[in-house]
This record gives sequence, structure tokens and C-alpha cells, in this order.
Amino acid sequence: MDTTISRRNFIKTGSLALLGAAIAANTGTNVFANPSPTPFKPIRFAVISDPHVDIKGENKMKMSAYSVDCLQQTVAELNKEEDLAFVMANGDLLQDGERENAKVVRDALKSLKAPSFVVSGNHDYEPAKPEKRRPGFSYMTTDEFVQYFAGHGYDNSGSHYYAKEIVPGLRLLTLDACVPLEKRWGGNLPEEQLQWLDEELSSHAGEVHLVFMHHNFIPWTVDELRGGPKKWFCVDNAPDVRAVLEKNISSTPIAISGHRHIGLHHRMLNKVNYFVAPSLNSHPMRYSVFTITPEQISWKTPMVPISEIKHLEAREALLNATWWRDEQYKERTAHNDTRVLGLYENNNMLLGARQLMEKNEKIA
Repeated sequence: MDTTISRRNFIKTGSLALLGAAIAANTGTNVFANPSPTPFKPIRFAVISDPHVDIKGENKMKMSAYSVDCLQQTVAELNKEEDLAFVMANGDLLQDGERENAKVVRDALKSLKAPSFVVSGNHDYEPAKPEKRRPGFSYMTTDEFVQYFAGHGYDNSGSHYYAKEIVPGLRLLTLDACVPLEKRWGGNLPEEQLQWLDEELSSHAGEVHLVFMHHNFIPWTVDELRGGPKKWFCVDNAPDVRAVLEKNISSTPIAISGHRHIGLHHRMLNKVNYFVAPSLNSHPMRYSVFTITPEQISWKTPMVPISEIKHLEAREALLNATWWRDEQYKERTAHNDTRVLGLYENNNMLLGARQLMEKNEKIA
């Protein structure tokens, strides 16, 4: 099945939805195309992404000066949630691989009542560009990051990816597409992990799989298409990754990414469900709580519990950050600002979800 996403058809069939335009039936329950025959009771889990913790941070588009407070306040809120099975920290935990910032994150994760898992992002190891190193910080390699967060999904083997059974019938898989030796923030999933993903899914058909990766499996805007100015938000070999997921549709893969710094978005492509999780420290500064059963998924995406003044500051910082605006909406006008906020806030996804049925948003 052809999973190529073209610029022309993306604009024609997908861009309005992905920019947060009103869509009918945007609340309710999502039904999987391939329900799992392995029963399990409803499982609740949370996802936090892109906190970019920085103890010496300054506010720009990312609210770095508030990053520690955003993480700690979110953890406090998650500790009030009932029956969380786990919390996933889906990459870019740090500003740029600083050990001192990692300690703040690890301490926060340890204070969670629920078990926590970690996925590495492109900011979680020493920067490739020496000029990004700052005095007063020591820096970790990507292997040292994995070792530092051992016990949060990672074991002592040094592997950057792993599988966990949450309950019989529900499994968690993580992937690492980071390219630490390259001077870019994009990613590429190695062949070794593609084969591992295929084996993990194919050997557990009939179970539900939550597949986490920091980089995105699909583009969410035109700018992220190949050759676009934001192409590195999507993993380089995304078609290959999606092909593995589509091949194993009987294993009900649900792909969840971060990295993009937009509000919670969902898309179904060739019977696979894709989500991108919001950042804790850039507008709209949210986290996500999901409930999943063998047949359905539901969610809410609350705002980080800091003052409305700080949230308004973050919104204005986003609107003033030219690079983060889509190319077609770079100029600050009332109309363009509305379109930018539509993408980043995506308020249709605050609660509930769109229906997940056999009908796909196939784009070829």
C-alpha cells in the first residue's frame, strides 16, 4: 500500500484539519479498526513531552525560565490522577544534554506515584555545536543519558529502545531515532530498530501496542514535508517506519510522538493511529492523560497549572517567533495569528477524540 504523502494532496485533504479547523463529531470515543482479542480493563496513562528543563533558562519561544516549575507542577497534578499505570516522558527532557538539568528531571520523575518511562530526544545529549555549550554545565553523551535514566524503561544493557508489558494484552514499545553525530535536530530510525519493531509487533499479534518515539511518524503541516523548512520534525525514513506499523495492523500499533511543540493532534493513516503530544514549556503548555481498552481510547489534555499571566506570555512568545510559524502565515496579521494558534492550540482535541473507524485519511 502506497504511504507516500505528497504536498499537493496533503494540502487538498489534510491541511485544514491539521490546522485545527472545526470538524464535526470531534468528541466521543475512538474505536480501533482491529480490536484486540486479549481482554484487559481500562488502563490510564499520561504523556509529558518536550519539557526542555533548564535551571538557568531564559524565556523565548520556549519558556525556559519556567521550565522547572512547569515540570514540577505537572508532576504534582499527575499525582492527583487516579489509577495511572505509567507516565511517559517522550523526549527532549533537557535543554541540551546537561547533567545538572537531568538531575532535576530525574528527581521529578522519582516523585511520581506512577512508574515512569523515558524516551530520548534530540536535546537530551551534548550539543554537536560547541558554541551551544554553556559555562556551569557538564554534558552527557547519548549513552550516558540512557545510563542516567536507567530504571525508567532503560535497563543496564545500554540499549536505547525497549519493550514493556503494561498488562497482558497491552504493551509499550519505544524507539530512538536521534542522530547525535550529525549537526541537525532531525532523526533516522536505524535498520536494527526497524527489524526489532517488526519482530516485536508480529510476535504479539492480537495485543495493543503503544509505540513511542520522540520524532514524528507523519508530517502534521505542509512545512514538514520532504524539502520543507521543518522537515526534520519528521523522521527521515518515516515511510519505512509506517510500513512496518501497517504491516502489523493486527497488533494494533498506536504511534505517539513529541518534538513538534503543537497541541495534541491525532490522525489515522492506513488504519494506524498517530498522535503528537504537546510540549510542557511552549504554548499551549499542556500534557495528556489517556484511557485505553482493547476497543477504544479517550483522552484529555490539560494546561500546565501555572498562572494565566505566564500562559499569555507563552502565547505571545509563540506568535512572535517567526520560525515556528508556517511559511504561509509568517507575517503577523490577525488572520495569520488565528491560523497559527489553530495549529498550536488545536482546541478540538482538549477532551475526547475523533472517531477511529475503518475509514482512513489515506493520502497518496
